[in-house]
Amino acid sequence: MRTDQIALIIAGYGALLSTFLFIQKLLKEKRKISIVLEHIAFYTRVQVIITNTGHRPITLTHMKMRVGVGDEDAEIGEPVPQNALIDEELNEKTFPVTISDGESLAILLSSVVSQMLLENNFRTRLIVYDSEGHEYTKFKTRTYNPKWGGYSNKN
Repeated sequence: MRTDQIALIIAGYGALLSTFLFIQKLLKEKRKISIVLEHIAFYTRVQVIITNTGHRPITLTHMKMRVGVGDEDAEIGEPVPQNALIDEELNEKTFPVTISDGESLAILLSSVVSQMLLENNFRTRLIVYDSEGHEYTKFKTRTYNPKWGGYSNKN
């Protein structure tokens, strides 16, 4: 191999490596949260568990929810009023709240909203907002059985 070919190979390798490291840093700096809508069996209550899965602290400002009876109702229905969404008496922290990487926040929903969710098989649109204006809409549902200490996925 000639010297100019070796230099070209080394330059290409350096460009690929620096691009890979740049993309990796961007993905690491991105704020990520995991949202679980959890039914607590035997208590007929539902809670929202938000976990910071990223590497930076995130400040959550508020949460909105629409509960629907049909498949499309959760998209176009009226949002649940903020004063009826969260059970303020049973929650220690309310919005705004900052959670660091790896920390979780459990928010117990009011009994009325919990009952609506259970009756409508968790057909809902849930949106969590952070202080930078990002919306987080993806969530999973599961059931927690406190009597036996196990989880089961709903979807």
